[in-house]
Amino acid sequence: MPLRYVPHERAKEGFAKLPPAVREEFLYAIRGLLYQPFRSGPGYWVKALSDHPRLWRLRLTTFRRVRMYYGIDGNVLKIYGFGPREGFYARLRQTGRIRR
Repeated sequence: MPLRYVPHERAKEGFAKLPPAVREEFLYAIRGLLYQPFRSGPGYWVKALSDHPRLWRLRLTTFRRVRMYYGIDGNVLKIYGFGPREGFYARLRQTGRIRR
């Protein structure tokens, strides 16, 4: 059974700031995550965050400098943020979503 996804308010803001081509790539990757949330797929890589064992990051193969940060809660894929690699993890720590 596929999951459903719920973006956090800040994730919606970050997603809206991305160029259209990057948004399309992320939407494709999210569709793949709904069936296999912990596996990389064609066009994207996923990896568990070392700072928090229940959180994951997604990196696109085409746009390598952009990240998505997410977690799984039951049948829900919770998307917490999108953004450029530079300073992405520091911004997440500032918002209290991950701890060092």
